[in-house]
Amino acid sequence: MLGVAGWLAACGGDGGQRLAADDAFVVLLPREAQEIDPRFAGDAYGHKLSRLLFASLLTVDPWSLAVVPDLASEVTVESPTRYHVRLREQLRFSDGSALDAEDVAATFRSVVDPKLATRYAQSYKRIARIEVVSKREIVFELDGPHATFLTDLELPVMRAEDAQRRVGRLGGPAPIGAGPYVLLEREAGRVELGPNPRWHGGAPLHPRVRMLVVRDDNTRAMRMLAGAGDLSLNAVPPLLLPLFERDPRFALSTARGVGTSYVGINLEAERMRDVRVRRAIAHAIDRAAIVKHKLGGRAQLASSWIVPGHWAFSAETPSYGYDRARARALLAAAGWLGAGRPRLRLSMRCGNDRSRQSIARAIAAMLGDVGIEVELRPSEVATLVADLARGRFELTTLEVPEVVEPHVLQFFFGSDRVPGKGREGGNRWRIRDAELDAAFEQGRANIAEAVRKDAYARAQRILAEQLPVIPLWHEDVVAVESRSAHDFAVPRLARFAPLAAGPTAPFH
Repeated sequence: MLGVAGWLAACGGDGGQRLAADDAFVVLLPREAQEIDPRFAGDAYGHKLSRLLFASLLTVDPWSLAVVPDLASEVTVESPTRYHVRLREQLRFSDGSALDAEDVAATFRSVVDPKLATRYAQSYKRIARIEVVSKREIVFELDGPHATFLTDLELPVMRAEDAQRRVGRLGGPAPIGAGPYVLLEREAGRVELGPNPRWHGGAPLHPRVRMLVVRDDNTRAMRMLAGAGDLSLNAVPPLLLPLFERDPRFALSTARGVGTSYVGINLEAERMRDVRVRRAIAHAIDRAAIVKHKLGGRAQLASSWIVPGHWAFSAETPSYGYDRARARALLAAAGWLGAGRPRLRLSMRCGNDRSRQSIARAIAAMLGDVGIEVELRPSEVATLVADLARGRFELTTLEVPEVVEPHVLQFFFGSDRVPGKGREGGNRWRIRDAELDAAFEQGRANIAEAVRKDAYARAQRILAEQLPVIPLWHEDVVAVESRSAHDFAVPRLARFAPLAAGPTAPFH
């Protein structure tokens, strides 16, 4: 580690100069926000930034993970298909215009408008009717019971006049929202945020925020050490975190995360169709060793995309322990090991940041130990995701950043969620399983938690048996913060809500 520290010091360059000579709170990011219109945002940082600029009827508390009021003062579930929402009094957008039920209705109608073709249209197609009762009251009627609708109310609300167009394009006018911040300036590599004086939560904890993109892992850590940033959230490589633990200028704090790192598998790739091969890969990966040596122990081993302790987590989900002998036996049974048999050669796609490549290399080496030759193919994240959507891969390593509502699994594994022309979805693995689809539908169409728990337990079992993805671990959310700044309350959701308010402040 001393060698790494010396390298960082030697590469100081301009990193020693504080990037914020003003009073801005500087957040260092590994990637750009691609899209900040919340109806289209699919990238992690676009999603996080949009939640600072816009507000929703309800939101997920970043610490408790409970669904709590935001723009709504209350939501009454009058029946399994009827939801009555009352807004807070005197709500306004950042430009001073009133926010009322007409804006809410326009937003929800826009997300399913085929002319806009938003990313989340399918999630809201079950709204049969929207009735504006008064300026502060709105009723949603569904075409049938839909258990996820309360979390679906987290859709950020836009001005009615903006609802029929895409907003927030780079180089275009700043979007108008009702979140804690307004967008002052946005250019490649930099975002400037200022306080929204009309936010219902009051003055943000950090009134001026500057987000700077530093793509290289080591350079990002160097800049933090040089005092050029105030916060790095899940953006310092795990192997460099001890540098900050030993430095009294910084505070390092963690929270149990709700994301999952995984190996994704293209079930339509010729060499991936045999489930024995997929199970051999799962048994060949020593996940505990990677967590210990690559992540500094800051992760829980995973058997599912649903984290332990979540109400929908099933402890009965099959898992695949590290077992090289079992992996080799499965490969032999599948025809890939033994005298005169061909060697299994696969390619693995991954992101191009150093720490993820390091983990991918470790996985590739472990697969090599059981007789699978792996070619690692790193690429920029946007290119990677686009290629996965087109099925141009055999294996990949990725992370799903948050699973709070378990029905999000349907987006990634439902038969109708295979991405393609005119279809949005995360089922890049191309799994099509009628029993799995039936479990998702049971979980969606029933509001009783016991029934839903049974449905998602079945879904987790099927996914573990079929292995379109191999869950690896749930990484902790790790915040590195300058001690000269205010304390940052680390959220289990790795979003930036604590920039506006901590758990004891009026964040609703």
